[in-house]
Amino acid sequence: MALAATVLSVTAPAGASTNAAARAVIPAQAAAPAAAAAYGARARLTLRAMPVGRVAFRRDRHHHLMVRASLFGLTPGSSHAVDLRVPGRSRVIRFSPLTANSGGQAYSTLSSNFTGRWRPGSRLLIRMGVGGRRVAREPIAQTRRLLRPGRRSHRLISVEVTRKGVSYGTPHGGATVVYSGSRHTLTVTVHARGVAPGRHAAHIHVGSCMSQGPVLYMLRDLIANRRGVIVHAVRVFTGVTTPIPARGWYLNIHQGNSGDILSNGQPTIFFRPSLCANIHP
Repeated sequence: MALAATVLSVTAPAGASTNAAARAVIPAQAAAPAAAAAYGARARLTLRAMPVGRVAFRRDRHHHLMVRASLFGLTPGSSHAVDLRVPGRSRVIRFSPLTANSGGQAYSTLSSNFTGRWRPGSRLLIRMGVGGRRVAREPIAQTRRLLRPGRRSHRLISVEVTRKGVSYGTPHGGATVVYSGSRHTLTVTVHARGVAPGRHAAHIHVGSCMSQGPVLYMLRDLIANRRGVIVHAVRVFTGVTTPIPARGWYLNIHQGNSGDILSNGQPTIFFRPSLCANIHP
């Protein structure tokens, strides 16, 4: 997977969050003047499962089934297999791969060789990657079972599946981000459910969940227990002199951990966002 250099540029160290002084250089356009003067601020966040989007079906002039996909919250520069699972038979209708841009967005029309009739109860799946590896084949989003394609759009439902194929449903959760101007601290508290057990990398970025950008603060990995729950995880950055801006920051929780989301400076298949929220004080 290729990724634009701006997405991977890190502007704050990844040391222990409870005692490390994490300073960040924020582009001028990311901070609103009113927020920059704030002495303290609190943001309450609803963490939303990624990716988010919709798909719609149509036929080309040769009657091949096609799907128009519009979604965000993918790994920037990643590619994903897309197929339609047909009930009651082993056949899978495969579409051309879906590719995300440098902001993690994908807006594409995908083609297939299928010219037959639609079978009610089929479900479209977007896979974690491409190729035959088990991890790549795991779904990250799917539609509900569809009665007919029509021309209307269908919502994608994000799903969390472990590397061993165990499904934890759709992740959800919340967070608070609190800035103290008197103490020069930034405190992040996270709780979530439906997350694959184990460690998960988490960052505050510049940008938004819809258009991802560079890392601003690197949190110590969050831990989901064996039930897929992150329980009131608290991370504190000290020496922070920049308050929360009115817009331009977001909190991103990755599917993988800090040790496996990158390889040689490039994102791996585990980099993909699992939960995300734009930060507004």
